[in-house]
Parts: sequence; structure tokens; C-alpha cells
Amino acid sequence: MIDYGVTTVIDLRAESELKGAPGPPFSDFQSTGPISPPRREAESNLPVYLHLALVDDATAPVLNEAATMPDRYRLMIDRRQVALGTIFNAIAKADGPVLFHCFAGKDRTGLVAAMMLSLAGVASEAIGADYAETDSQLVTRYTEWLAKAAPDRLAQMRNELRCPPEWMLRTLEHVEHTWGGVESYLETAGVPSDNIDRLSAKLA
Repeated sequence: MIDYGVTTVIDLRAESELKGAPGPPFSDFQSTGPISPPRREAESNLPVYLHLALVDDATAPVLNEAATMPDRYRLMIDRRQVALGTIFNAIAKADGPVLFHCFAGKDRTGLVAAMMLSLAGVASEAIGADYAETDSQLVTRYTEWLAKAAPDRLAQMRNELRCPPEWMLRTLEHVEHTWGGVESYLETAGVPSDNIDRLSAKLA
């Protein structure tokens, strides 16, 4: 990460997920409250680590009851607007490249990536294709996870472990129809206009 110039790592996982797999030992742990511009440790030059859960432990059971993955994505948008605002404020204020991740790197990570690309003016078709590329990147992990799945969960997991472009495109359409687009959504979530400009410029 240092070689790539990464200055900030944002962990989108819920609190309970950190218990079995905590963040890196160079953590500058910060989970709530205003985000100030992260700074790297002067001596070690290591990235700053921020834990900013997109889905918290209280929301996770609600998502698990959703009938489809696109329904879960819409629930993340509708129920976790403040959390998404905090995440995007942190990305905007980061001094340098940002790495953000969840557990699998497809749903929470995919949603944040799609919203970032939308802010940068990327065409919807390209955003959908970028999301779909996740399948080829995670094929080895999919095989590992399915091999460990309980027999009664196998069919459901096979369906969930996919990234059809229309799943993310329908989510972005929901943001467009409900809030007037990603920018308006984030402004309502507490992301000021100057941070919106910084976010758009990061991928320009």
C-alpha cells in the first residue's frame, strides 16, 4: 500500500466482524464523530486506518431478511445514509489515495465504488461493467466459500455470490428516483459541496 501511495484505509465492516479479523496493527481507530483529515504517522509512513461501518450490527438482521441482493442494496441506501455520508466525507478529506474494503469486497465495497464513479461522471453502463468484473476477480474465493456452505444454503449462496450489472444499476436508479442522484443523496447525508467537489476530482 505504501508503494501505491495509499494514505488511508477505510474498513466498512460491522463491529462484530472485527472480532474475528481485526484491522491492521497500525490502526488510528475512529468510528464515530466528525472526520478530520487523516494524517499518516510521520515516522512509519503507514496509512491511517478508519473503521466506518456501512452496515452496523443493528441493521444486518434487517438486510438478511431482504428477498434479493438488490433489495439489500436499497436498504443500505435508505437506512444507512448518515453512515454513507461519513464514509464519503472521510474519502474526500483523505490526503492521497484511499483503499476501502468490507469482507467479500463486492456488496458494501461495490456500492461505495459505484457511487464514487457516478460522482465522477462515469456512464452507468461502465459502472455496471466495473461491478460485474468483481465476479472474475473473486472466482477463487467464491469456490472456497461455496465449498464450506451448508447444503441447505448452497443454492442461495450461489445466487448471492454474483454481480450482475443490473443489480448495481437498479440501485443507482433508486438513488436517482428517490433523491435526484448520488450528489443530492450525499448532500442530504451531510456531505458539504466542497467535499462533493473533492470526491469528483479524485477520479477526474
